[in-house]
Amino acid sequence: MSRNSARTPADSRMRRMSLSLAATALPVCALGVAYDTLWLLGAGAWLLIAAVLIELVYRP
Repeated sequence: MSRNSARTPADSRMRRMSLSLAATALPVCALGVAYDTLWLLGAGAWLLIAAVLIELVYRP
């Protein structure tokens, strides 16, 4: 029995959300390191954690 490998619109939306969270996390973390502010570094880390969790939980 073969599965349909086409992605649904919801799958694409979740993938876009995960990628956008990861793409936002990188500059926020870099700014946190550059300005030596722990709250920016923490916010970037949480964005990255959210992106990874979405990828792990919502796997099409």
